[in-house]
Amino acid sequence: MNIAYFKDMDSLYIEISAENPDHAWEAHEGIVLNLSADGRVVGIEIEKASLATNLDILKIGDFPGQIEIIDKKTSGTTH
Repeated sequence: MNIAYFKDMDSLYIEISAENPDHAWEAHEGIVLNLSADGRVVGIEIEKASLATNLDILKIGDFPGQIEIIDKKTSGTTH
């Protein structure tokens, strides 16, 4: 799972699965669900994120304690 904020587009994207979406559905104005061919949610896009969410609490990295990164390629690494 990855979370990215694109400041130039004011868009927040939550990638649930790395697969390419088959289609998208606007669940609510400015909230787009990217779906796989079989209907699973693979990503969530929040348009105009600075208006729809509190980006002040968006924290990337620098978490207290250890963070476990689960990666199928490395079978789990703790940082």
